[in-house]
Amino acid sequence: MADQREDPAEARWEQAYLQQCHDAAVGRMFRGIVHNLNGALQVFSLQIDLFAMAGEQADALLAQVLDADLDPAAKALTEELVGVLGRRSDAVRQLRDKLRTCEATIQRTLVLPDFTQVMGTEPYTVNSILRTELEFLAADSFFKHKVVKDLQPAVDPPPLREGQLALHQVLFFLLENSLAAVRGREQPRIVVRALCDGEGTTVVVEDNGPGVPPEERERIFAPFHTTWPDHLGLGLYLARKLVANLRGALVCEAGPEGAAFRLTLPAA
Repeated sequence: MADQREDPAEARWEQAYLQQCHDAAVGRMFRGIVHNLNGALQVFSLQIDLFAMAGEQADALLAQVLDADLDPAAKALTEELVGVLGRRSDAVRQLRDKLRTCEATIQRTLVLPDFTQVMGTEPYTVNSILRTELEFLAADSFFKHKVVKDLQPAVDPPPLREGQLALHQVLFFLLENSLAAVRGREQPRIVVRALCDGEGTTVVVEDNGPGVPPEERERIFAPFHTTWPDHLGLGLYLARKLVANLRGALVCEAGPEGAAFRLTLPAA
């Protein structure tokens, strides 16, 4: 009777493929959710404008009331109402500020599923990718509420046109790896630094996790090599492959507290 035992390598590749299909399905659902949120934000924007207009009309009417011949008690109540409505202006400003933040986030996320169509047509910067990936990771409650995030963006980064999707994937893998490293730490911290100069772009992702021993710093880029539970061990492997396609380099170093991953890309 033939040996029907499952090949471990084949099983792991099958698991990786199924995970990729799952992620693709989640991505499609995410795009639909974001599209619906965009519609809701348009309604919020309209209502904020209407609320502001109604407030301006109320201010004008109250000004006329105060100019009229009122008894002291009515005048005092009217002035108190003017003060209450005055605080409405601060609320409108805060609502508009948060609305602009939400709209900017959605605009960045809506383009992600269409990178294959828009790649090379719209310029971007390394800073925009870093901010977007950090915003995405905020869906993880541990990352959002427990981890200290220190983003040090590049000063005057040059506009880029190629490699946008690849850089998103690489930085997601690096941030996800650092997030796994700091889970369970008392004061988890992730630092992201970007630098652009005449030689190219450098991004360093540091964490205060347990670090990576020198003898492991090259081995962690091998496929299926992982020290984290429930991780396939493909993130860093794929990240280095993607960086190589961009003619760059990705290495693991000793950070000030834990591990540091240094991504370098040549000038465009």
